[in-house]
Amino acid sequence: MTSMQRRRDVIGGLIVMTIGTGFLTVGSDLDMGSSFRMGPGYFPNVLSVVMIALGLAITGLALRCPKGEGGSTPLPWRGLLLILGAAVFFGFAVRGLGLAPVLLGVVLASAWASRYAAVRTSVSLAAGVAAFCTFLFIQMLGLPLPLTGPWLSLEQGSPLASAMASVELPAFSGPAPSQ
Repeated sequence: MTSMQRRRDVIGGLIVMTIGTGFLTVGSDLDMGSSFRMGPGYFPNVLSVVMIALGLAITGLALRCPKGEGGSTPLPWRGLLLILGAAVFFGFAVRGLGLAPVLLGVVLASAWASRYAAVRTSVSLAAGVAAFCTFLFIQMLGLPLPLTGPWLSLEQGSPLASAMASVELPAFSGPAPSQ
């Protein structure tokens, strides 16, 4: 492991621990409940503890490895921007676009963050994840998330309806239909 990789893993582990600690601090005000009757704070607190443990493991493994020699590797900007952008897009657009379209976009962006992703595999992965999550969260768990949101409806005042209303279609000038 090069010194750059080692430093990056230590910093990454510390960041994961910090985020986990922050969520644990914020989630400590919520009611925990029990394993059989989970309160609103149970799942966030469990995930926070898991994040702290993973951060400790990443940091510990990076510090335990002997120093290696080598140059630094460039930061994968495309992957970083696509992953962060996908998370931000999900947060801002899930209510407006709906769960299925947002999941398609998020999974496609996340898959394309890798330089090894193929279009066919990415599209099939996105469709499968969107179908599974839609079934799980809307049908099975009954979460109040729209399948498709108001931004995609053709109702009065929606962005799509406004765009469709402003488009002028060419008049049909072919032969008159026979009766």
